[in-house]
Amino acid sequence: MEKGIGSLAAAPQSVILLLAQLVARFPFGMLSLALIIHIQELTGSYAIAGIALGAETIGASISGPILARYMARFGVRKVIAISTLVTTSSFLAMGFVPPEPLLLVFLSFMVGLSSPPIQPAARTIYPQITPKPLLPQLYSLDAAAQEIIWVIGPLVATLVAAQFGNLAMLITIGAIQIFGSIWILTNRSVATAKIPVSKTSVGRVLKNPSVTAVTFLGLLFVGSFAGVEVGAVALFDKQTAGIMFAVFSVGSLLSGFLLAPRVKGRRALPIFLGITLLGYVLIPLNSADPIWVGAALFVAGIGVAPTLGILALWVAQGTSGSETAEAYGWTTTGQLVGFSAGSALAGISVDAVAPEAALLVSVVFGFATLLAALFAAKRIG
Repeated sequence: MEKGIGSLAAAPQSVILLLAQLVARFPFGMLSLALIIHIQELTGSYAIAGIALGAETIGASISGPILARYMARFGVRKVIAISTLVTTSSFLAMGFVPPEPLLLVFLSFMVGLSSPPIQPAARTIYPQITPKPLLPQLYSLDAAAQEIIWVIGPLVATLVAAQFGNLAMLITIGAIQIFGSIWILTNRSVATAKIPVSKTSVGRVLKNPSVTAVTFLGLLFVGSFAGVEVGAVALFDKQTAGIMFAVFSVGSLLSGFLLAPRVKGRRALPIFLGITLLGYVLIPLNSADPIWVGAALFVAGIGVAPTLGILALWVAQGTSGSETAEAYGWTTTGQLVGFSAGSALAGISVDAVAPEAALLVSVVFGFATLLAALFAAKRIG
């Protein structure tokens, strides 16, 4: 990876864009946990919190492909600016409205529906400003760097909530969202980006086998995150849960830098998914011990960044021109739908059975992802 990072010095605009979109997406690392903490405390129900989080991800899954196409029609900066204004307003409103479940679910939906298409924009621009031989290194670094969001984000959310209250947590997330979006909007590569307007109907890109496979795999894989996230919040206090998510992301971050460049070929994806599944399986063996759960999450995290890097590269290699932006919109939608389903199932499991039941959601999703990857890797990887 050191060689890969060093070689990217030949593409400074790519590195700058990577850093800018990393900051612009930072609130996403705080959002899901913040919604669970805030809505559960307001309503007293993990099920409602899970449903609200599911509504947010459903909204984002609907808007993902549409906003990606709008970037080509109206420009990247205009779409990101307007969507940032709407999503931030909706998010901050949660701190001032009555604790009515339907209202909270609606605002969560609006947060997702107007979620800025930061990642599709960045990953569509990368090939325009990066020499082709450097793209694999860039996507691997991109996937690993995203884990910084999940290392620091949950910690910031839980610490601010614990020390200053939920309203301060919401305001902090909104302020970071605005700052990050302004940074990416002033980025030179974003200002000059030209995304071809698609002449096909919405969804036609899903006929591309690479896009279909990545969308489905992302749905299952990201869906597996929801069980451990909801389960940890239900089992432990806020700060402990935040630390656990950070440990999960540290495993992913280290693996993205150290292991991803060394494990390649068609077997790479099943290997990394198998490691993540192993971590999930270890958690229920002693779920009452936070040290055990943290260690198991570290193991699970080892497979995350390399997996997401491989999936992003599949899309980059399998698409071109006007379909790339929409393709990333659909893959993001798949991930969000998966997290939505996982969050709802995990929240209901906590209320109906026990906190430990949410952990089984991750095991089931993780096993399904591995099976799907074994099938897809033979045809695409």
